[in-house]
Amino acid sequence: MPRNRKCRRVCLDPECRMFRGALRKAPVELRLDELEALRLVDLEELDQLEAAARMEISRGTLQRLLYSAHRQVALALTTGRSIAISDAGEEVAAPVGCDASACRFCCRKHPGTAPGRPPEIRKKGNIMIIAVTCENDNVFQHFGHTPSFALFTVEDGRLTGRVDAPTGESGHGALAGFLKERNVDVLICGGIGGGAQQALANCGIKLVGGVQGDVTEAVGRYLAGTLEADPDFTCNHHGHGHEHGEGNCHSHGEGHSCHCGKH
Repeated sequence: MPRNRKCRRVCLDPECRMFRGALRKAPVELRLDELEALRLVDLEELDQLEAAARMEISRGTLQRLLYSAHRQVALALTTGRSIAISDAGEEVAAPVGCDASACRFCCRKHPGTAPGRPPEIRKKGNIMIIAVTCENDNVFQHFGHTPSFALFTVEDGRLTGRVDAPTGESGHGALAGFLKERNVDVLICGGIGGGAQQALANCGIKLVGGVQGDVTEAVGRYLAGTLEADPDFTCNHHGHGHEHGEGNCHSHGEGHSCHCGKH
């Protein structure tokens, strides 16, 4: 089956789409998303982690864009061919508004903050930690059994670092404290029980549940205000037996339901 088309966040609308070479040969095609990857990494001097988050893609996808863009530019420069910037591609590149304060080389004449961007991201001098339940760089779907958290540092709305924190033997009841000790401000996850939701609220941690996909991509979408989440993310069932912390739900065996916070 063909893959679903996926929009990449592109803060670029170049006024010039054709750079003429000396030779009259077919131009080298440079896709708009490839050019955006070049701009973010080579001009804005962002590291690949932050550039990937800005485009709402995984780091692996960003690396593939950079490799292709570098090859196309090198081919044009060494053969004297023209460069044509194209919107075409397997995935659709969709130009959107940007935050001018965090974008030095954007070609848009009237940049503006993305409409749905969380207000806490817009503050200057603000440092925050975003945690994501993580397994193999994907959002893990059961908070209480997450093997690790990906912890992203955001400064003035820009992603500046990531560390992975294994949870070890920490259970449901201890995970909220685990995050509080690491100064986490926001948790992005899949499913989570009602008791755990209350524990996070007691720790002052904002919860964004019902999220799937690559962890870096999820954080990038959250920062841009475009993250799609399932509003009904409360944990209702699990495939294997486990025991929740006190007040969350009853211990149960495989095949039974777990009604967390919805008794």
